[in-house]
Amino acid sequence: EFFVIAVKSGDLFSTQRLEIIREITEKLERLEDAEKVISIANVDDIIDGPDSFEVRPFLDEIPENTQALALLKKRAIENRLYRKTLISIDGQAAAILVEPHVDPEDQGLRKRLINDTKAILKPYEQQGLQFYMGGGTTTNFFLSQYLKEDTMVFVPMSYMLIILAIWFFFKNVRLALLALVNITLCVGATRGLMGLTGIAVNNVTIIVIPLVMALALSDTVHIFSHMDQSLLRRFKNESKALAHVLSKVGLPCFLTTLTTAIGFLSLSVSEIPPIKEFAWIASAGMVFEFFFSFFFLPPLILFCNPLKIYQSYSSKNFLTRFLQKNFHFIVGYSRWVTAAAVLMIIMALGASTQLRVETNLIEFFKKSSPVRTSLDMVESNLAGVGSLDISFKAQDLDAFKDPQYLQVVDQVQQFVSKLESVDKTISFVDFLKDMHQSFHNENPLFYAIPDSTQLISQYLLLYDSDDTEDYINGDYDHARLAVRISVHGTQQQQALIGRIQEMIDRIDHKGLEIRITGDAVELVSVVDAIVKSQVYSLGLATIVICIIMFLVFRSVSVAALSMLPNLFPIILNFGIMGALDIPLDTGTALIAAVALGISVDDTIHFLSEYQHQRASGHATREALASVIRIKGRAIISSSLILCIGFGVDVFSRFIPVVNFGLLCAIIMITAV
Repeated sequence: EFFVIAVKSGDLFSTQRLEIIREITEKLERLEDAEKVISIANVDDIIDGPDSFEVRPFLDEIPENTQALALLKKRAIENRLYRKTLISIDGQAAAILVEPHVDPEDQGLRKRLINDTKAILKPYEQQGLQFYMGGGTTTNFFLSQYLKEDTMVFVPMSYMLIILAIWFFFKNVRLALLALVNITLCVGATRGLMGLTGIAVNNVTIIVIPLVMALALSDTVHIFSHMDQSLLRRFKNESKALAHVLSKVGLPCFLTTLTTAIGFLSLSVSEIPPIKEFAWIASAGMVFEFFFSFFFLPPLILFCNPLKIYQSYSSKNFLTRFLQKNFHFIVGYSRWVTAAAVLMIIMALGASTQLRVETNLIEFFKKSSPVRTSLDMVESNLAGVGSLDISFKAQDLDAFKDPQYLQVVDQVQQFVSKLESVDKTISFVDFLKDMHQSFHNENPLFYAIPDSTQLISQYLLLYDSDDTEDYINGDYDHARLAVRISVHGTQQQQALIGRIQEMIDRIDHKGLEIRITGDAVELVSVVDAIVKSQVYSLGLATIVICIIMFLVFRSVSVAALSMLPNLFPIILNFGIMGALDIPLDTGTALIAAVALGISVDDTIHFLSEYQHQRASGHATREALASVIRIKGRAIISSSLILCIGFGVDVFSRFIPVVNFGLLCAIIMITAV
């Protein structure tokens, strides 16, 4: 892992600017969290001599006169090892590479390193210099910082919007306060469990809190929607009236909690740790939500004056009138509605064929974010910050002092360096070629691999520098080709890896074990895992929910019918993603399983009431009219509140979180 600090100045090769680069490099080297710092201020240079070469620091002495500075600039630009890694082609931008100590147990390492780096750069910025940082370390740091800021925005905003929604649907301050208490308990328990289990807030788990808030409110709304004043007149006792409400919604809400938890748990088949953590913590949130809604909220309701919290849902109510008109429209035009739904499914399936499966960490940030603007500057002047490595492992010690093995490394390097999107390649071979050329008075004809093991050994005796340690080990049996790339999307990275692998498979390895590795390979593997987990989790959730539906309704036809309104919005979702070019990534990979778990909730409430009405002797049309009247308010209000809960995500700084919130909100609407 590394990050680049780029400084751009028209007169970079001036005494003052070079002194600043040296000062910054020395200060960075003293940081405890920095394992290695590389710049033109501390690298070595190979200088030709009579029948030999000399290794000395490139910036051994900073020249004072203009002519010497111009010569130094020329040497830097012409040096193949420095060009695009430490100095731009035009000599107007310089880079300082910082490698952190990578310790998975030290969660604060990146934050300390970046903050310490900023503190070092600040005095020079005040002098008018501009610095740009880009690379894996900075990307991860800003990802973490922005997520914390998002959390600070999401929670109060979710509270505000949800309370407004409760007020809009029930026009009752007491109900809004009761809902607020219930939600707070659910969020507190879920967030506390995250702390106890060590589950961090990341671009996946950040979705959990708004999700739990919305789902906790969903069951609360179903309870409130059944608290009709007619029950107080019917039972003459507020406890019995509430008991009747809970008996009506208890089983459906338990089943919705179960199916939603199953939808979340299905994601635990993923190989990606954050998605697994999301699966477990979100399903635990469902348990908390049901517990507080049915074991803590009812006693609070009994503390309130029933005449102040039980509502009168008259036929004059706007929502009631809307539901009645909607029902008559659906019954009158049922064939047209069905045909329209089928047409939408066909169109969505067609659009879904354009769906891209890709993760691009850089595109997680909005184009206006400092992360993107800094990275664009770095990659437009220097080599890309994406990394790919090719490992060459031999069976014998000192193998890479033998020209035949070095030729294999060189053959692969020459091929890779010509590929599109590859900005820079460096290997041990580059250093040997540089030594060979310097030994022959910088004659370009000798920029080649020495032709004997003995000569290579002699060069290595003369070469007194640790600059090669990143590219060859001490036993000279394991070499590394470092590749800097400027593409960050996994589709392009996978294509690049595929071309390199094809070439490696074609050539004679001379017994070397050659493997492609590095960050790009890891990201491509993540995408493969996302696709597999998407298929497995959705399939698993569908099967388990179908089984539950069958066990509850004791009917294969009803169980099959119940899946139609739940799979429809998911198919539509993939169609929208394909049409709008929204990729399937670590954020949007959650949508299908989450949506299935949530959208089935309304179906359960609908079918439970429908079966009850049919068992009471009502005909199909009459039963449907009663279901719409009794359950419609709760279904619409809870779904719209879920839309609001997901809608908060659109204020995130991260594109996947924005896409997740937007698409889930659309799914909730289409599920209704």
